[in-house]
Amino acid sequence: MGKSLTEKDFVQVESWIGTGPKTFNLLYSITRDGCDPSMFHQKCDNQGPTLTVLYNKEGSVYGGYASVKWISSPNGLDQNDNSAFLYQLYYSGRNTPKKYPVKPGHTAICSATSLGPLFGSNHVYDVFTFSGSIQNISSGEYNLNGDMQTYFGKNYDTAGISSKEFNNGHIRVTELEVYAVKDDQRKPKALPTPWRKTAEFGPTVLGSLKEEVKGIQPPEGLDVPQFNILLLGPLGSGKSSVCNLVASVFRGRISHRARVGGNVQTSTTTQLTPYTFGDKASLQLYDTRGIAESDTLDLLQCNFILDGHVPDFYEMSPTHLLKCDDAEFRHQAALKNKIHCAVFVLDGLTVDDMSKSMLQKLLSYRDLLNGKGIPQAALITKIDKLCEQSAENISNTFLSPAVKELVYNVADLLNLPRNSILPVKNYEEEMESDENINILALFAVRQILFFAEDYLENMKDKQSRSRGNANSGQAHSDVRGSDTA
Repeated sequence: MGKSLTEKDFVQVESWIGTGPKTFNLLYSITRDGCDPSMFHQKCDNQGPTLTVLYNKEGSVYGGYASVKWISSPNGLDQNDNSAFLYQLYYSGRNTPKKYPVKPGHTAICSATSLGPLFGSNHVYDVFTFSGSIQNISSGEYNLNGDMQTYFGKNYDTAGISSKEFNNGHIRVTELEVYAVKDDQRKPKALPTPWRKTAEFGPTVLGSLKEEVKGIQPPEGLDVPQFNILLLGPLGSGKSSVCNLVASVFRGRISHRARVGGNVQTSTTTQLTPYTFGDKASLQLYDTRGIAESDTLDLLQCNFILDGHVPDFYEMSPTHLLKCDDAEFRHQAALKNKIHCAVFVLDGLTVDDMSKSMLQKLLSYRDLLNGKGIPQAALITKIDKLCEQSAENISNTFLSPAVKELVYNVADLLNLPRNSILPVKNYEEEMESDENINILALFAVRQILFFAEDYLENMKDKQSRSRGNANSGQAHSDVRGSDTA
């Protein structure tokens, strides 16, 4: 949870207040204005109804609402307010909206010159935030000196929960905000311009994407039944999950065909595992063991895979590598056995911390692919963990500055065009198929198939030129033979 409320959060608070549409204008923020009672009162006194919000590092968001105004009182002024309530929006990162109303006849807030927001009375307080000036500590937190344990639940009906269940048992916060609440219709925020133009997410585009992907076929006359796509990436980057994601898109339910963390791909064995999708897509994904700092798929073995010499399901390990004189080695590899596009799979949460040695390994594979003229793309997984926008709705992916920045960084790291860097979200926690996850996956699959299709078109042209040159040579030979005769 970031340091700001979302539109969904404002809608929730608006429903709790229950008196129609509301606007929320930020009056006070401790990260902006300083954690000091004098600044709180300077910004918030006599502003009418307000919403106080506290955030902590655990991802909990909570606070209180009062319809009476804050004032500066040297001795502290207790105020009644039947509309006041405490609330919790998030607990440890989970959306847990709960409202805790003030008890009838009890004090709602106390306004005191020397104090920040206080819910309850001067001497019996449920939520006492701070007094005096509080400095930001090195961890990015403010260790507030108030109290939310001693009298928690005395003035507000907290349904028997403990303060620990309310705010993780402490009042170290990353932010404290106070909003003025007014009766008015909120204006919708202007949507940012997408950094990558795509069709609008929805059931219509999902259906059209599936049909478009199904219609992308290898060029005729090559005897290539499907596009062969090789997945490469560090251990734990999500390659097997990508196979499951694509299978889920076409099956209409979450698939577990690739055994993530199972014994097909282990730390010591590489199995060239193909995944096909029937008549849903002319696509075959090849999953291999992840690239590690040591004991990994070497360039020679990768070269054999790219050139189609390695049979499907062949198992390789550091002590059992395929050699040219092995019985299993496919000497007469046809174009249908070769790789038509390679895809680097990278964990969006760790790519910025990639070691130099790992990056160098990836670049060595890229150089091998470039030497063979094989197109490349990169899938960035776990984008829902990068920012709140994508976490809330994966359809916001191309509106997210964090995802855009990562896409640009990966493009620079691998020296690939930006339209080759494709963000996706694998199915991890979900139990049901998600339309937006599937759409994002299909955007990526379509782009990869376009790359593979272009590669095969080039191969077809190359073969045509070779046949043309051969025929031309034969014709010249026939002419010379005729002249001699």
